[in-house]
Amino acid sequence: MFEDDFLNGYMSKNHTILEGYAYAISANWYRQFQRYLQNPSGIDASKFNKILNADIVDRVIDRSVSLKQYSILPSTQVNYDHIYGLSSEAKPMVDFFVVSIDVWHHFKKYYCSDYDIVVFVTKQHPQIKNYFFCENLDEGLCVCRDIINILFVIVFPKNTDILQAILTPITPWMDLIKFRTFIFAMHNLGIQTIKFSNEGFIYFNNKKVPFKGNRTLYDIGINKDIQIVMACQNLSMQDIEEEIETDGEEHQLESNLHDKQEFLEILQKALSEQATIQLSVKSIQEIQQTLEKNDFFQI
Repeated sequence: MFEDDFLNGYMSKNHTILEGYAYAISANWYRQFQRYLQNPSGIDASKFNKILNADIVDRVIDRSVSLKQYSILPSTQVNYDHIYGLSSEAKPMVDFFVVSIDVWHHFKKYYCSDYDIVVFVTKQHPQIKNYFFCENLDEGLCVCRDIINILFVIVFPKNTDILQAILTPITPWMDLIKFRTFIFAMHNLGIQTIKFSNEGFIYFNNKKVPFKGNRTLYDIGINKDIQIVMACQNLSMQDIEEEIETDGEEHQLESNLHDKQEFLEILQKALSEQATIQLSVKSIQEIQQTLEKNDFFQI
């Protein structure tokens, strides 16, 4: 009965590895599982060993949380989680295999593991130099080995007595939406998830960036090991040099429209005071139409 439940459950899973993140699994254990698939009646699945990933895990040294530049008391309690990444020396299909999130969770339902090891799946493009392919990858994707370690500190709204810190590997080529999904999947924020999604900002290197948008971490300057602080409310942070907006084009368009309106108001005032000028220039309506076309040279 155990074998039937285990095999049927595995067969029912979506094995396609999608963009976002997946899991690395020890090649020794996975080869045993493949032998079982080839001959389910000849191998007792209940006697599979525990999944041992110790030989392929990246043993990152824990980093302490630094909140000196924020208006948060240094005595604040910090709950600390550690998410493990893949050793840079581990070889795909030799030391480890990659499985989808659904498959890993199915394995963990029946077998425990010493380390849950995440890997990152992203769209392949020329800037990514260090990557590999594996079975069941969705079209156009690769497993990226350009990895940085982020100490991600979460400041809960209106409550800075307890902070959540997560030390996690990540690829700088993951976009903010996928990064946000990954963080929320790794830590249960409950109802705060929606609030962080809509109102959250991340702070790093004297920058403040909305916790949304489709740009990659690399695009906003996160390309090396770093501490990020996330909060819904504005923190009191010294010397914030810039704020990067993901909707910059919309802001520029609004600015242009504002400039045009100011220009028209000034011109209208001048023409009302000097009626004679009105005879030698185009009408306000004609000028407004020209400005709407962004053609200042035909005014």
